[in-house]
Formats: sequence, structure tokens, C-alpha cells
Amino acid sequence: MPLPAIRTFKFASSNLDASRNSDLELSLFEILLDSLCKEGHVRVASEYFDMKQELDPCWVPSIRIYNIVLNGWFRSRKIKRAERVWAKMRNENVSPTVVTYGTLVEGYCRMKRVERAMELVGEMRSEGIEPNAIVYNPIIDALGEAGRFKEALGMLERFSVSVTDPTVSTYNSLVKGFCKAGDLAGASKILKMLISRGLLPTPTTYNYFFRYFSKFGKIEEGMDLYTKMIESGFNPDRLTYHLMMKILCKQERLDLAVRVGKEMRERGCDFDLATSTMLVHLLCKMHRLKEAITEIEDMKRRGIVPQYLTFQKLKNELKKCKTNEMARKLCEIMASLPHSKNLPNTFRGGDGSGSREIKTSILRKAEAMSNMLKSCNDPRELVKRRGPSENAVSSANHLIEEIKRRVDGT
Repeated sequence: MPLPAIRTFKFASSNLDASRNSDLELSLFEILLDSLCKEGHVRVASEYFDMKQELDPCWVPSIRIYNIVLNGWFRSRKIKRAERVWAKMRNENVSPTVVTYGTLVEGYCRMKRVERAMELVGEMRSEGIEPNAIVYNPIIDALGEAGRFKEALGMLERFSVSVTDPTVSTYNSLVKGFCKAGDLAGASKILKMLISRGLLPTPTTYNYFFRYFSKFGKIEEGMDLYTKMIESGFNPDRLTYHLMMKILCKQERLDLAVRVGKEMRERGCDFDLATSTMLVHLLCKMHRLKEAITEIEDMKRRGIVPQYLTFQKLKNELKKCKTNEMARKLCEIMASLPHSKNLPNTFRGGDGSGSREIKTSILRKAEAMSNMLKSCNDPRELVKRRGPSENAVSSANHLIEEIKRRVDGT
């Protein structure tokens, strides 16, 4: 990709009148570097930028070019290279903008160097540049992620008295931090603060609460918040529904899961693979096999291929209940769909045959070990008879030696 992109840029530039279209050429160069960086070719973009400066010492790069390269190095987690670009800008007396500082702050926060990011806020103020949301938000987010809520709230206070006001994203960062720390009271205070400032919460705001409820199986709290969202006129997004279904399926609350699933579809959010899989597995567990088959058919209608694990679980349940007609129907559905036949190593089948085979194998090995210990007086012989999977025999040698020592001692 890098070379064809550079060749395209050269071709386009060669067909422009440099005296009339210098701005257009500069824009094309910015697009080239931005594309290279976004595709992960930051080194190529940086080298091509340096080469262009060397070939044309009179050429003055725009601040946007520096911002693009800075952002590229930070996103590649190459902090030393980003700092070299920043030093180069300062040496060449290139005046940074609020976007430049925002790029630096976000980069340092991403690398968990929030102290350096906060130092930059002081530097930009000394240069007469007022910080805004693109500067404050990454710092507040990083402080919240680290559980440094006192400092995060202090930064929010500084943001509140600046020229620009905090955004929904600012408050969302704090809600996320408090929910991650398990402090729902703190998260609720931030939510109230957000609303009191005339801002409206987004589904993302509420989803941080739902993530917490999902993690700890808080059904009542989750349903209460979900009901309040609906009554207040907020539309949950697909992730909200996914998290609610996850809570309800994990706690085997089929009635509520069916209700929430119905509301989800009525609001135009159809089930994805993960949501359908959770529901089918719960239906299997509750022996509601006809409804599970109906959900599989609906998945096929929507162009979603069920996982092979789901197919096996449902097929085994149908065999247990001797519902041959439904089992045949399920096999026909799966035969009509391209699917992998890989299963997790932990899957042993629903009929218990795999489990019985393992138990039988263990008993046989234990019996063989017992017979060996009875007939063999020399521990060294045990090593010779040891199979490749019988590493436990080596530990038996120590036991035999200990027994012989005690017998000899008596």
C-alpha cells in the first residue's frame, strides 16, 4: 500500500501548476501522510516527510502535517519517536495549536503518563492557548481509569470554569471510572451533575452501569435502570440490550429475557449472534426446545449462522428427550448452512458419554498403577514401564522409596 499511494501522490502533484495549486498539493500531501499513518505505515510517512524537507529546504510544512505524524507515532505506541517530532517542531519554531497539544495529551494519557499530560496543560496556557475538551477529556478519562477521582474531579472543576464547557464524553469518562471501581454512588452523582448542566445522557452513559450490573449479576438494579430509561424516553442501543440479555440469561431469568428480547426487536434492534446464542443456550437449559428450534430458524432467516457448539448442545438435548422429528429438523437447518465443526476442548457432549469415557480411562490407569506397584519391587523398573502420558508414576517412585525406608527401619 505505501508505494502505490506515494506514486499516486507524485502523479497527481506532477499534473498541478505549483504556482497556482500549492494549497491543493499541500492538502494532497496531508491526505497521503494521514492515510499512511492510519494504515500503520507511520515510519514510511515520517521518512517521506523528512525526505521532502531535505529535497526542498524552502518548503514550509503545515502544522497539520506535524499533528498527523505526532498522532501516528503515539498510536503506534512509539513515544520516543513522537517526542523527537515534538522537539523538531520546537527547534524549527513551529507554533503548536490546541490540536497539537490535544494530540500530545491524548498520546501521553494512552501511554499512562498522565502527569506529563497535565504538565502540558500548564505549558499551553503559558503560550496563550486555552485548553478545551480535546485536552481535558483524555486527562479526566485517564485519571478516572486509574481511580484517581479526587484529581479527576479537580480537573473537571478547572474545565467547568474555562472558555468551553465539559461535554457528555467528559462526564461519561467519570461514570466509566466510578463504575469500574464499583462505586455506583459516585457514578450516580456524576450522572445527576451531567443532567443538571443541561446535557442529556447517551446510551454509552447508561451502558457503563449495565456493564457493572452484568459483571456482578445485579438483575433488580439492571431492570430498574432499564425501566427508568424507557420511561424517561431514552432509547437503549444494541449494547444495552446485549448486556441486559447477558445478565438475565446468566441468572436463568427466561421470562424477563424473552420480554426484553421482544422489546429489543420492537425498537428495531434485531438479535446478533451473541444475543441469539445466549437465548438458545438458556432455552436448552430450561428444556424449552421447541422455542430454541424457532430461534435457530429465525437466526437462519436473518442470515446468522449458529455456532457449532450451540447446534451440538441443542441436538444432545433433543436426543435426551427423544424428540427425533425436531432433531432431524435441526440437522437439516445446519446442513443448509456453511459452518465450522470446531468445538471447545471443554465440550464433552450432553449425553455424558464423553465424561464416562474419561472416568473409565482414569480407573483403568489407576488399576494398572496398582498392579504395577504390587508386582514391582524395584522402583527403577517403574520408570521403564512408564508411558508417555503417565508422568504421575515418577512421583510414585518417591512414595515407594519412602515406604521401603520405613520398612527397613523397622
